[in-house]
Amino acid sequence: MFTYKKDPFFRDGSGVELNVHRVDSGEPEHLHEFIELVYVLRGSGVHGIDGVEYHVRRGSLLFINYRQVHYFRSDPRNPMEICDVLLDPEWLSERLIGSENAFELLTLSAFSQFQQSVDPGTALVRFTGEERRRAESLIQEMIEEKTAAQPGFSTVLKAQVSILLTMVFRKMSAVGVRYSGPDEEFLSYIRQNCTEKLTLEDLAKQCFYNPSYFSRIFRERYGMTVTEYINLNRLEKAMDLLLQTDFSVEEVFRRSGFSRKAGFYRSFKEKTGMTPQEYRKSKKA
Repeated sequence: MFTYKKDPFFRDGSGVELNVHRVDSGEPEHLHEFIELVYVLRGSGVHGIDGVEYHVRRGSLLFINYRQVHYFRSDPRNPMEICDVLLDPEWLSERLIGSENAFELLTLSAFSQFQQSVDPGTALVRFTGEERRRAESLIQEMIEEKTAAQPGFSTVLKAQVSILLTMVFRKMSAVGVRYSGPDEEFLSYIRQNCTEKLTLEDLAKQCFYNPSYFSRIFRERYGMTVTEYINLNRLEKAMDLLLQTDFSVEEVFRRSGFSRKAGFYRSFKEKTGMTPQEYRKSKKA
């Protein structure tokens, strides 16, 4: 297995290397003698770390510790553009991690234990909304600082790396992961696509979790299962069609995304206390 040595990347002594590039295909399993943060700027694909696959897209950031087996591939229909932030472990230990600062808890020697203490799937974090804007702005500032290489740039990079790692570790913490769960962007995706066939596996990929973990945190946060939430949106779609169109009940059933007519009637009656015909008649009376 090929191993990327650290010496070619850190000759200027800064301990940090950054590059932005397009990934048209991918790369097989390999190792690094350095730490790598991979941030996805555009596109989508898959990254594997120590045998675990992570589906990524814009806003995804992976923390890859040194000596971890890693591979990746792009979605050929939507190739990734990524920013690699490479960190020399020795520089990181000497410059960032001191006994009197916040990184004492997250020393590299203890990182493997830290990683085992969080839920599966958290080697990948996802930034959305204002967090994503801040992360991308910070990464762009790091690239500009590194490129300009003005006097004192290593000190500035140290501060910028500190901020980025703090953002990453906060997102990776067990408390943060359990609290964040599926976000509004994801719920909007369900609402907009509820009439299509939606599987737990596909939805879990949208939210970057394995299906069983995704199912659990969804119920913890929203008080219902994923299927219940999908059906709720399908019922709301059916109710809207009954009131806004002259479609037959059969057509409403078909257009609202339900796969079984009996399930549609039962769910509709449980929610409204009426059959679809009774609901339409009562609202249009």
